[in-house]
Amino acid sequence: MQVGPPSFGIHSPVVLTILERCFSAYQHPFPNPGAVADCRPHVMHPFAYYRTGDAHSSPRLALRPHLIARGLFLLTVTCLFVGCSSKDAETEKLPPVTVAHPMKKNVTLYEYFTGQVQAIDSVDVRSRVSGYLDQIRFESGSEVKKDEVLFIVDQRPFQAKVDQQNASLAQAKAQQKLAHVQYKRDIGLQRTDPGAIAQVTIDRSIANVGVQDANVMQATAQLEEAQLDLDYCTIASPINGQISRNYVSVGNLITGGTEQATLLTTVVSVDPIYAYFYVDEHTIERVQKSIRDGDRPPVKSRKIPVELGLNIDGKNYPHSGYVDFSDNQFSTDTGTLQVRGIFSNPKPAQGQRVLVPGQFVNIRVPLSKGPQLLVDTAAIGQDIVGTYVIVVDQEQVASYRYIEIGPEVDKMTVVTKGLSTEDRVIVAGQHNARPGAKVDIHNTPEAGTPSAHQPGTEG
Repeated sequence: MQVGPPSFGIHSPVVLTILERCFSAYQHPFPNPGAVADCRPHVMHPFAYYRTGDAHSSPRLALRPHLIARGLFLLTVTCLFVGCSSKDAETEKLPPVTVAHPMKKNVTLYEYFTGQVQAIDSVDVRSRVSGYLDQIRFESGSEVKKDEVLFIVDQRPFQAKVDQQNASLAQAKAQQKLAHVQYKRDIGLQRTDPGAIAQVTIDRSIANVGVQDANVMQATAQLEEAQLDLDYCTIASPINGQISRNYVSVGNLITGGTEQATLLTTVVSVDPIYAYFYVDEHTIERVQKSIRDGDRPPVKSRKIPVELGLNIDGKNYPHSGYVDFSDNQFSTDTGTLQVRGIFSNPKPAQGQRVLVPGQFVNIRVPLSKGPQLLVDTAAIGQDIVGTYVIVVDQEQVASYRYIEIGPEVDKMTVVTKGLSTEDRVIVAGQHNARPGAKVDIHNTPEAGTPSAHQPGTEG
């Protein structure tokens, strides 16, 4: 049976159906009402069955030419639309995707670590003498200067001891003076009259002079010790930094001068500040090799840059510093080496300093700089086999391509193996691409850049 396009004659059922649907609501008077006396149209639309005066006449269709022309015009437009839609439907059957070519660009590759901030100087403030706490002269959490007074222990007992030692020193000096006078008298008498004084008396005078000189020295030392204890009653900050709260309130008895001395507060330095982080063996070997090859300065030169960022900074690293220390051995537990960076931590116009001792931070260290192959990070997927992208060949057929990648750089990922700049990588609409199936390609505005087009839009 031959199948072909339908015939569209004037009395074709298809034409009549279309015309009847298009003009079912249309009403028009008969062409010659006077000549048809008992004309009773059954349907009031462009074509209607009506009867003449002849009772035997059969109903026939009255066709109005101008309405038929309109119907044929609409029919033609409908056929054209259906024909064009069928052609577009064939195109729309292909799933839309957006593609871009990988690009080569000079980039700096970084290694990323988690670090912890530590103060360069940290001091536990304790008293050197025991006594009752008399005064607290700082505000908790404030920044203090070196030698700024923090606490005062009751000084009265220590002042009394100083006065006592002053008296002892004066007494010792008086005895010393008497001993020297007696010695001079005995020596003079022996010279003028050798037999008038025994030698043992001379020896005793000499010994007494030595004893009294020693007593003066001892009293002087005791006075200095008492004065030191009095001075230790005033407890000052040994460094510039930020102070904690007072752990002991006024009126409490504190012990001092021993390992179990009462902890009063702590002070930590805040500018500059350290950040410690741990580096794996493979990265250390790469850095050491670059130092031996002369591509990188040694650690002691303090010229290896390091960057620091907080969690709130996201992918930004606004704080710059340098590496000033690396440990002398790897940890046997983790296989890592401790490395230290030093950073400035200035005080802002308002608020506290950004870096706080004990804080966890993000660290990155630049390892190399040069041309690298980059692809949009959004194009990369992973499965149980590995990391892959979906590429489109010249026949517009999609296929998986497994690759090896490096770090991410500004929403682009370094590809170390598996791609070239000639490949077309799907960067949007991956869910529309089945391996081995054709796709409808839309190119990005600039190859290798993240696409602003969504799948299905015109490129």
